[in-house]
Amino acid sequence: MEKTSENEDEPVSNIGNEGAEVAQRSENSDEAATKETMPVSFSPSAWFAEKGWSNNPFTFSILPSLFVGYREQVARAMLFLGEKHKFVLVTGPTGSGKTTLLKRIQADLAGKFDTLYVGKPPEKPDDFVDIFNEKFRAPWPLRWFTPGIRNVYQIPDFLNKKLKKKHLVVLLDEIHEADKDILEWIRVLSDQVDNISFLLSGLPHFDEELSAKLETFRKRITANVQLLSLTKEETEELITRRIQHVGGQGNEFSQDVVNFIHSRSGGFPREVLRLCDEFIYHAIVKGRKDISMDLLEGVKEEKIEPQMSLGIIEKMTPMQREILEVLAQKPLSPGQIANSLNLEKYKSRQHAVRSVNNVLKLLLKEGYVERAQSEKTFVYSLTPKIKTLMVKA
Repeated sequence: MEKTSENEDEPVSNIGNEGAEVAQRSENSDEAATKETMPVSFSPSAWFAEKGWSNNPFTFSILPSLFVGYREQVARAMLFLGEKHKFVLVTGPTGSGKTTLLKRIQADLAGKFDTLYVGKPPEKPDDFVDIFNEKFRAPWPLRWFTPGIRNVYQIPDFLNKKLKKKHLVVLLDEIHEADKDILEWIRVLSDQVDNISFLLSGLPHFDEELSAKLETFRKRITANVQLLSLTKEETEELITRRIQHVGGQGNEFSQDVVNFIHSRSGGFPREVLRLCDEFIYHAIVKGRKDISMDLLEGVKEEKIEPQMSLGIIEKMTPMQREILEVLAQKPLSPGQIANSLNLEKYKSRQHAVRSVNNVLKLLLKEGYVERAQSEKTFVYSLTPKIKTLMVKA
């Protein structure tokens, strides 16, 4: 019989320890490489200048002109907005490019419709007054003679008189943060203002919450456009266009690096940018001009995995989803995971830990979780390819 740790977690053996040791060696070697190879006078700006880049192309900046992928989703959203449907909903995990898509659509709508981008839902209905007053503020000399909106109940009449035959598209981001009162007022505006449409953007669970709590609102949504992830070709295009935007050739990343980034990121744009920045960081500190896989010592190129989709979560068992949701908060040991579950359905805590371990083994095999040894047990965490699908805030 294998010896278990004191907290009844998974048996500790030498299997799996290699990854932690490699990671530690990698960390130590990176520190050593930084001290040994980084020139004393070397700086990021000097590295960028030597590459012919004006700056770092992989910061988390919203650049709608460089938007890639999601062609079908953009076309679908533009079609429904062009037909002046009242509501179009865009959903996707964090980092999937929802904000950039909204900004791209706003640019595409220029000249056709009037637009208003709102980065976050108002905290209270009265905030809509300031939003629309700011949007339709009269030129300074005329402000004394042009009355604005004084309360939220005046908004429908004000917009109908202001818009006349012109159509307004309100692009409202982070809609999953809106409370029920805000959603009710958005519905009121859509009903009482003739020429207005709403392009809403939020996390996937928002659609589920609407169906459960606000079905009258849900029925008004004509189209639900889902953002999943970029293909390998689209990931390469994103990297190329970002580099060319700052003056580079676009082919500075070797093909195996591009393949690794797509595999490791799951094709989520924000994670692609983070990993590209990581490669650049290692190139800078090591004084290297090339961007190749050996910059990440101890990291092996992973097999390219299939594109992730929200359907993967839906096909999992309730137990699997529950464990993933727990791990989305922070890394935990099997025993700690069991403590967060409803133990009443198990004969004992030991039975609960055993069930958790069985599920974790399957999730580990599928590449949804990873583990690292901590003292006498293993601590599990989500892998990047599944982490973004589990974020709900």
